[in-house]
Amino acid sequence: MSQRALFVHPSLHVIKGQRWLPLAVLTLCAGAAHAAIDPEAPVQLSRQQSQLAQLQAQARAMESWRLSLRQQSVVLQTRYDSLHEVQRELDNRFMALRDRRDSLDSKWKTFRASHQQLAFRVADVLAQAQTLSEGEQPRIWLAQAESQTGGRGMIQLLNQVETLNAELNKLRGKVEELGHGIASAEKRQRDMYLDLDTRMRRLEQAMAANLKREQEAIGALEERLRKLEQSQQSAIPPPVNTAAGSDAPAPAVVSASNPAPAASEGAQRAYETALSSYRTGDYQGAINGFVGFLQQYPQHPLAANAQYWIGDAYFQLRDYKAALEAQRRLIAAYPDSPKVPDAMLNMGSAELGLGDLAAARKSWEELVAKHPSSEAADKARQRLARLR
Repeated sequence: MSQRALFVHPSLHVIKGQRWLPLAVLTLCAGAAHAAIDPEAPVQLSRQQSQLAQLQAQARAMESWRLSLRQQSVVLQTRYDSLHEVQRELDNRFMALRDRRDSLDSKWKTFRASHQQLAFRVADVLAQAQTLSEGEQPRIWLAQAESQTGGRGMIQLLNQVETLNAELNKLRGKVEELGHGIASAEKRQRDMYLDLDTRMRRLEQAMAANLKREQEAIGALEERLRKLEQSQQSAIPPPVNTAAGSDAPAPAVVSASNPAPAASEGAQRAYETALSSYRTGDYQGAINGFVGFLQQYPQHPLAANAQYWIGDAYFQLRDYKAALEAQRRLIAAYPDSPKVPDAMLNMGSAELGLGDLAAARKSWEELVAKHPSSEAADKARQRLARLR
């Protein structure tokens, strides 16, 4: 390095007074250091940029995985809503069977009272017949009674007693058949209710386990994303000043703030809270919760479901006009949502509740025409058949 300096700058031997010699030596040393550092700086920068590209690719892959988990969660929630609809339909059928059983119990009580009265009358007649037949010579008496004019009335009375006995036996057989039928119906109702309750409990447990696993997976994914962002920040060193006039740009730093997961978790909690209010029968609270959810998250994947539950909660409160309007908003705002067939089915029920039979028929026929393969269309066909 000293030979190169003497060769490049031979004028140093003729500097007057030798006062600027130390400054010139420092300048030459700085230039030599610059020449030594310059070849390493681009290599280091290229290596850092390659590491940054790999980290960003990993971040994009994790983000796509998180979005896939969110979509699966929405699909599971939609399936759970459909199962809740099935449960409500079975509850309605169970209520109808219970009403029918109460009606049969009432008829059975009336029939039993009539049977008791008839039994008392038959017992009186049998007692009278027994008294008449306890004579010493009943056959002779009957033969004599036949020859007499007044004996015919006694024979007719005995014939009536036999007829009453036959009818009484028939009535007893019918009573036994009715009792057996009522007992069988009650057993079937109990078995159906127990089976339904067991299946719903299993479904709820499976749904809770799936949601818990998804929440844990999403939490782990978000933690990995945070660690990845922190590692990106720590892995990128400050830019190297290779020269006083260098204008090389500093590498980009990925921001650590990501409000999207927090906002999504808040939306999920708001939706679950409103749906829990609906399940416990607090329909007005459910309406308020779903309305607030839609105001805060109008573009959320569960927004169409929230609008549907608003209409259904109004229907449960027997506010059929509000239910009809809510379902119309769902169809207008989310025409491609899978909840549209259910909304059209609910609209027909609300119109039927308002007494507009023609409008209800039209809504259900339109549902069958537009969504023939949906479960709501099957229910609409059944209700149309009952209307006929």
